[in-house]
Amino acid sequence: MSRLICSALGFDGGKSGISVYMRATFSALAQHHELTIFALKKEIPLLPSSPHITYRPVSNLMAKPILNMMWHLFVLPFLISRKKQDAIFLPAANRRALAFYPLPSVAVVHDLSQYHVKCKYDRFRMFYIQKVLPYYVRKAQRIIAISESTKSDLIRYWKVPEGKIEVDYNGYDATVFNPVVPHAKIKQIREKYAIRKPFILYISRIEHPGKNHLRLIQAYEQLPPALQEAYDLVLPGGRWNGAEVVEDYMRTSPVRDHIHFTGFIESDELPAFYHASTMYVFPSLFEGFGLSLLESMACGTPIACANTSSLGEIGGEASLQFNPEDVGEIQRAMERLLSDDNARTALIEKGFERIKLFSWDLHAQQLFPEG
Repeated sequence: MSRLICSALGFDGGKSGISVYMRATFSALAQHHELTIFALKKEIPLLPSSPHITYRPVSNLMAKPILNMMWHLFVLPFLISRKKQDAIFLPAANRRALAFYPLPSVAVVHDLSQYHVKCKYDRFRMFYIQKVLPYYVRKAQRIIAISESTKSDLIRYWKVPEGKIEVDYNGYDATVFNPVVPHAKIKQIREKYAIRKPFILYISRIEHPGKNHLRLIQAYEQLPPALQEAYDLVLPGGRWNGAEVVEDYMRTSPVRDHIHFTGFIESDELPAFYHASTMYVFPSLFEGFGLSLLESMACGTPIACANTSSLGEIGGEASLQFNPEDVGEIQRAMERLLSDDNARTALIEKGFERIKLFSWDLHAQQLFPEG
């Protein structure tokens, strides 16, 4: 049983894919290792509890990005004890790294989306991500990419030697996301969010342009009127950078009465949304992985997704794929899954097979093998 020192200071208040990753990976690692986790005081209650996890609270002031960056680079290395810990685990090294590593280190990089999505960050953050982080992440003993797509980007943009990168796919929680239909919860979310019709689902923070909501809405506008009448479009997710662009477009859209922005939804509502939806669509311009693809497959929801970045890789033959920059292709993919029962059934069956390749236990085992 190894003694791991970890940072959870990029937890995003529990409202992002990184949050899901940290909760799941810490829980899986704690089954076989002792974890000491640095976390913001306000976020510790949101993180998993275990007899094998000890939290070291950090001032909430470190939530400010610049202070957070500096704390990781120049403070955390001096808080690590060679006598009390065996290894360092950085679960979001695409955001934070250490200036030096006093112990063997594992750094997980989720994506390098800033190279693919214009105007994603301000100039300071772009400088930090493109010039500062690569230098310090390359110093880590092991670098983990969560997809082949991310591995390729690490080689291309951060000049990480190919032989130093390991690909270790994310997992999903089979106790939460599975074929068992939560009828009572489905009824509850329909009432809570006033969703009365069958619907198309896309779960993502409302971020423009990266998450590609505008093209998805435009594709929905081009569906045959009969399908628009039969199926609404449901878009759960908290507001993020550029959300006002999407909201402004919606105000004048001819289909605005068919589209539901629910805001951020709690994790315990996710399975009900997947089961209640007729199909799941994932048009994001860039993703390091795309956890909702696994969650959809596990719940038996047919998927249409972008054929770029990691989405085509993770979706594989269990997804109907399209060019996310082509509104017509998005529209045709949705129309097919809404109209072709055979295509839907085939994708659902392939999804149940593909999901067997992914688990958090497998992910954690590759991060820190037992023994």
